Amino acid sequence: MQPEISCERVRKIYGQGASAFEAVHAATFSVEKGEFVSLLGPSGCGKSTLLMIIAGLESITDGRVLAGGTPVDEPRAEIGIVFQDATLLPWKTALQNIMFPIEMMHRSRAAHLDRATELLRLVGLHEAANRRPGQLSGGMKQRVSLCRALIADPAILLMDEPFSALDAITRDDMNIVLLALWERYRKTVLFVTHSIREAALLSDRILIMGGSPSTIIADIKVPFARPRHFTIGETAQFNELCTALRDEITKARTAQMHRDTEHG
Repeated sequence: MQPEISCERVRKIYGQGASAFEAVHAATFSVEKGEFVSLLGPSGCGKSTLLMIIAGLESITDGRVLAGGTPVDEPRAEIGIVFQDATLLPWKTALQNIMFPIEMMHRSRAAHLDRATELLRLVGLHEAANRRPGQLSGGMKQRVSLCRALIADPAILLMDEPFSALDAITRDDMNIVLLALWERYRKTVLFVTHSIREAALLSDRILIMGGSPSTIIADIKVPFARPRHFTIGETAQFNELCTALRDEITKARTAQMHRDTEHG
């Protein structure tokens, strides 16, 4: 079966000549239909750049990206995106913000209104449908952003550190919301994070990015069954996985430091 997302030796270079910077080097991986995969790594390792290439929002220097078996070279309706910032239109209500992509695609508002209402209910915002962003908390805004990404029923959901700006309690709440939505809709998700515990809680597989230039340095399967409850984070097996993930990142950093010293 064709993977839902396929990256083949994806490379991204910014600038030219002596000032050129290779942000992503020969990244190769695939994501199967209905799979939840996290891109994990420290800030600045190229995770978001790679995600934006897959979204069709960033040009590619070399390699190939396929979504649903066809090359990605521009944004597509079957790819939904949730950014770190909710990017809601301040003059529109929560419901209107969710429906905005439907308007931009010139689709029937009436045909999607029930879905928008259902999404608001699922994220616990049915009573806030008519509030504007200025009347919403950070977590509520991100819930609206998540609903907006799902309103057109995309096959693929790309999420770029969507909860990193939230406080710890709200972030935990959003992880619970996301787990429930994934169980309901089983979208193919590629989730960018620098939180080891968040990646371990949410994912079926975790791709670790690192090195300089950055690439995929490990592909680790998460052993926990679904549906997955938040309390799994209190188990010994969960903490062992987090330690293994941290060790992989540390090994990559140490190897890079040795290479930098040798070439210094």
